[in-house]
Amino acid sequence: MGISKYKKMKRLTIFILLPSFASGGAERVTISLIENLDKSNFNYFLVMQNTYGPLKCNIAKKKIINLNSLKFRYALINLVKVIYKKKPKVIFSTFPHMTIFLLIIKKIFFPKMTIISREPNMPSISLLHTSNSYIIRKLYNIFMPSIDGVIASSTAMKNELLLKGIIAKKIAIISNPINTKKIRNVEKVHRFGGKGLRLVFVGRLVYQKGLDRLIPILKNIKNIHITIIGEGLERSNLEKIIKKHKINDKISFLGHLDSPYAYVAGADYFVLPSRWEGLPNVVLESLALGTPVITTKEIYGLEDLKYNILKNDLLLCKNIKAMANLIIKLCERKDYKNPILRKSLIKNYNSQSQYSKKVSNFIEKIFYENKTN
Repeated sequence: MGISKYKKMKRLTIFILLPSFASGGAERVTISLIENLDKSNFNYFLVMQNTYGPLKCNIAKKKIINLNSLKFRYALINLVKVIYKKKPKVIFSTFPHMTIFLLIIKKIFFPKMTIISREPNMPSISLLHTSNSYIIRKLYNIFMPSIDGVIASSTAMKNELLLKGIIAKKIAIISNPINTKKIRNVEKVHRFGGKGLRLVFVGRLVYQKGLDRLIPILKNIKNIHITIIGEGLERSNLEKIIKKHKINDKISFLGHLDSPYAYVAGADYFVLPSRWEGLPNVVLESLALGTPVITTKEIYGLEDLKYNILKNDLLLCKNIKAMANLIIKLCERKDYKNPILRKSLIKNYNSQSQYSKKVSNFIEKIFYENKTN
């Protein structure tokens, strides 16, 4: 009996876990997955640690289970109760700390349940910067090899998961989706006025994103401006750094925007000084908008992109010092006086429906193999 025959027999009940409606890339990818999921094959529930955050979605309220907890570990008792009630066959997790607790719950209460995770970042680096890092890393190393399936967004991430003891057949490389129809629906691009280099950043204002190390290098660069789109705990610290270096005229904060694409399309370059990432959605979206990207080689997942784009469209710098030396040499776009939406710079990407299909097939494959073993 093949997988397709099993699909016709019964819909899979699946829990898809998220901590909140924060506007991060992992949350956006997960919401996109749900919105494009084949409902004839899956009876899904979005299980939320809490429902805080600005991210919007088209998911029916009856399909959202709110555990209403500030910390995931405080929600575990309620989660176990909900699992007993709804009896999901599969739980899909997107954050390592949630995945670890799920694997512990499975071992104690639900040994036949299938656990599949999507890794949002490179585990070795991101786990160093999580709360209770030592304990989480120990638990990750102990329990992750027992996971049923893992989705990696890049070859580098897969290689790291293999080193963690996860066998190759449990890992699928599925790159993040791009909704080109939505992001390229830009009536008029926005570019900060005047001659000179115009950069844009989109993302959460947190330590991971590295803006604290980008901002100081702007002091010694003339005729430059960066538009920062996003909110986060680091904003007040970033404002102090800007004040210290007296470069208020070189930086604009626009806060969180549901649709930042006109600003990305209008910039000369998108800049991402992150200390670590998985496969950043903002890089894929920027390239789809025709805006080249400046970032660092610390984002290992971007190595896979080199085969889909031209060399000068993705500028990978060794470190922040190298980034500063590069930025000094760059010029504004040729049409800076009257900028227009440029052609996409990326090929061979996953659409949202293609991504959802690939993930769905992987989930069904892993579940069916577990069922027959």
